[in-house]
Amino acid sequence: MIRAILALCLLLFTAAVQAQEAPQPIVRTTLEKDTAIPGQPLIFRVTILVPTWMPAPPVFPSFEAPNVVVRLPSRASSPTSERVNGDTWSGVSRAYRLYPMVPGTFQVPGGPITTTYADPETREPIKAEVDVAPFAITGEAPDSAKDLTPFLAANALTLTRQVDGTPGDLTAGDALTLTTTIKVTGVFPMFVAPIGAGDPVEGLSYYPASPVLKETENRGQIFGTRTETLTIVAENTGTYQVPEQKLSWYNLTSKKVETASVPAIDLNVTGPPLAAEPQSEALNWQSIASSGAAALLLIGILVGLLHKFGPQAAALFQAAKAKYEATEYFAYRHFKKALNTQDYSSAMTRGIIWKHRLDTTKAQPDWAPLERDFTALGSALFSSEGQISNSAIRKAWAQVETTAAEVRHQAKSRTRPGSKTPLPPLNPVGY
Repeated sequence: MIRAILALCLLLFTAAVQAQEAPQPIVRTTLEKDTAIPGQPLIFRVTILVPTWMPAPPVFPSFEAPNVVVRLPSRASSPTSERVNGDTWSGVSRAYRLYPMVPGTFQVPGGPITTTYADPETREPIKAEVDVAPFAITGEAPDSAKDLTPFLAANALTLTRQVDGTPGDLTAGDALTLTTTIKVTGVFPMFVAPIGAGDPVEGLSYYPASPVLKETENRGQIFGTRTETLTIVAENTGTYQVPEQKLSWYNLTSKKVETASVPAIDLNVTGPPLAAEPQSEALNWQSIASSGAAALLLIGILVGLLHKFGPQAAALFQAAKAKYEATEYFAYRHFKKALNTQDYSSAMTRGIIWKHRLDTTKAQPDWAPLERDFTALGSALFSSEGQISNSAIRKAWAQVETTAAEVRHQAKSRTRPGSKTPLPPLNPVGY
């Protein structure tokens, strides 16, 4: 009897030990190389194995790190199996592509892989976590491209620029559009830095739209484009030049630094300058109303005296008309008309005139929201994606008009007689 009890205890103890020593998942990682040219991939492979099978796919860490782009290409994960201590273990192998964005060494965090697999004895699901150790990768520029800033490496690159408008025959207030396209092979377009149109030129206003990035992949080869659209409005008469733009890059095929460029653009602008305005005191709503009433009264008097005083009265009438047309109120009305007709070029031109006239007041309004909404409108109108709905475009127009009214209301509040400048907060942010 005692022997039977001892045998039973031994059996239970052995089963408990076996249960405690149930095989745990195995994780294996390989990094083929730890150094690459910025923008080029490093292959990091993670394999997880279990003694039975997985009723649910494992959950991997993101491996995201600053200055590192992590991509999972199509078919990055695949089933695998391996013999472990004479038994067949099954699992999943996943290959990540890690792209250092700039030269330097970067720490890639590890993290747990959460997996569910069947218990070898009971076939019940077991959930387990197995850690992946952190590691480092390095982005290193070739010796011949150490001084290339910003750094860009590709198999091929082309730079083109299209001009919509007549640069040699512009009138003050006219606009033209520059569309610059950078096509690359062997690198994602996100690695292409903005090229722009150089530093702003006095007498011209620049209004860039949000860049459009497109990428495709065919049999492991990457193709991409970065398209930048810039609207230039001529404010004053004169001759101007949008300078030549150059883009230097490292050719992965020739192993040399090459330079692509687009030529300078000469502009000839005629007509009166938009910024030229009569000197006047700060305007407010009362002064606008008074000026309007005075203008109407003056017009009536001038009409009555026109026959009596002839050319002298006509000259006075034209002077009064010119003074009225130089007011902020007149500029705002025409700006709103352009918004209502959804004429983008006219809205840009008349918006600049209105801004100049409102800026001559003491209001000092915040133009950032309106500039942001105009940029969003331009992106909606000129997006090459072809996915912007008409309702979204109408909403963008309405948002510009609403924000413009808010800016003007802000100016009205600050220039109203008796208005007070608000006191600064007791605890200013940032101190």
